[in-house]
Amino acid sequence: MKIIGQGRTADVYALDEAGERVLRRYRDGSDATREAGVMTRLADHGYPVPAVLHAEGADLVMERLTGPSLLDALLDGTYEPEPAGELIAGLLDRLHALPETRPTRPHGPRLLHLDLHPGNVVLTPGGPVVIDWQTAEEGPPGLDHAVSALILAEVAVSPAPYAPGARAGLAALLSAVRAPLLPHLPAARTRRAADPNLTPGEVAALGAAESLVRSLAVT
Repeated sequence: MKIIGQGRTADVYALDEAGERVLRRYRDGSDATREAGVMTRLADHGYPVPAVLHAEGADLVMERLTGPSLLDALLDGTYEPEPAGELIAGLLDRLHALPETRPTRPHGPRLLHLDLHPGNVVLTPGGPVVIDWQTAEEGPPGLDHAVSALILAEVAVSPAPYAPGARAGLAALLSAVRAPLLPHLPAARTRRAADPNLTPGEVAALGAAESLVRSLAVT
């Protein structure tokens, strides 16, 4: 198998010469079957996710998507930060509008992605597709928006040359958000701080990132 991508938690391999299937394998042996079930459920409701072909143990076989990630498009200048922030907010709203999994609780928790950022959106010819559902769980929609806002804010307060773009995208996301976000910021920060994939420096920057989200949300 030929490796075609690497993330913080998994490696992605091409499975055939036609390039129609990929295998994503978690390095730590995490079970991919739960994630596959979430994606299948989402696809059944028309939400844009890769088609799941097979899942077993740490391996998840999916259709191969064509197109750059939203992050790559931002970095090469083919997508502007403000529309990117609006796109993420729209994808979250669309996710939270899906039918409740437990009809007896029509106003209960919704399915959340909890890691939706430009690197997890692929811009295919058919439209944006959301990937990497390992962190998905049920909860209040505002938490999902808070996590996405905090991730953008982490970049915005960093010394990276694209920090101003991240700030502009964050402001656009906050302007487009419909769910109450600020009450969920502390929980979002706790979740981010517990992420083993963050470096000590990234964890240390969470305070400044949270302050930025609060200041932009107020203005």
